[in-house]
Amino acid sequence: MMPMRRDAGREVILPDLRSSGFEHMATRDWVYHALLEAIVRGGLRPGAWLSETSLATQLEVSRTPLREALQRLQSDLLIERGQNGKLYVRGLSEKEARDLYAVRASLEELTVEEAAANMTVAKLATLEEILERMRSAVDRVEEVAEGGRDFHDVLLEIAENEITSWTLGQLKPHIDRYRFLSTRTSQERGMQAVREHEEIYESLRDGNVEAAKSCMRRHIEKGRETVLTALVASPETQGGEEE
Repeated sequence: MMPMRRDAGREVILPDLRSSGFEHMATRDWVYHALLEAIVRGGLRPGAWLSETSLATQLEVSRTPLREALQRLQSDLLIERGQNGKLYVRGLSEKEARDLYAVRASLEELTVEEAAANMTVAKLATLEEILERMRSAVDRVEEVAEGGRDFHDVLLEIAENEITSWTLGQLKPHIDRYRFLSTRTSQERGMQAVREHEEIYESLRDGNVEAAKSCMRRHIEKGRETVLTALVASPETQGGEEE
């Protein structure tokens, strides 16, 4: 990956997950989730310098749990250490996006096939509830993206394939970074995404496994194209000369 332009100046507002159901977590764990959420949603932008002093002050934690959380994010390949020894949020790239979506398309197609074999009326009802939530938020693209994430998570649960679940779980924060980037640059994507999920649902409801697989692959491919367009429209995500 090319070196990133470093973003050292912008203050980041991090979520306080202690008041969001994470209050029983160990400090290092909720700090990890707070930073992860900020990276995924773009609060911590690609190339942002992760100052331990600033982050510890904002999160009101000591350096030890913060460093443990940062080490975990580094292992997840979401942050990286620069030549100057400082930690930065990893950049986004067209190649990584293409690679991620190629792997995701294959795994999601397998997931929908396996989910079809385990589908029940109750499970279809759960998917329909998520779709209704997405329809009601069609003008709020980020909420549609969250609904889409829930839809795919439920399909994974129905499929009952632990290896696929684990693999997609490892890829999920990376995929979500690109997904949320695209929601910030394409307002039209919300309605398209809702319809694509409806087509997957309708194929599953009708017991047409091949159609469900085709709809899933088209959905992932359209998502990839939206992401690639968003990357071009967001030059701050690209590599450049390091300051």
